[in-house]
Amino acid sequence: MILGKDDKYTPLSNSTVSRRIDEMSEDIEMHLVEKLKTRKCSVQLDESTLRDSEAVLITYVRYVDKGDFAEEVLFCKSLESTTTSKDTCIEKLKRT
Repeated sequence: MILGKDDKYTPLSNSTVSRRIDEMSEDIEMHLVEKLKTRKCSVQLDESTLRDSEAVLITYVRYVDKGDFAEEVLFCKSLESTTTSKDTCIEKLKRT
């Protein structure tokens, strides 16, 4: 919902909400990539298991922004196999 004229709420369709979320996500990703192009950064890979036993690889990036350390999730991908270091790091990086 968004606030419209006369302080009334205007309902939004699911497709509109989904599109806006996608647009915001793309904008955030673009800004992060632009920041990382001009800064030194470190990357951390972390495997995790979700409640439904799905294994995921989460990649964080850390960098200095305006004198402070910043940390962002770079990406999160589902893993096709176990969560051993061989499967998560080496095999995933080969495919990227």
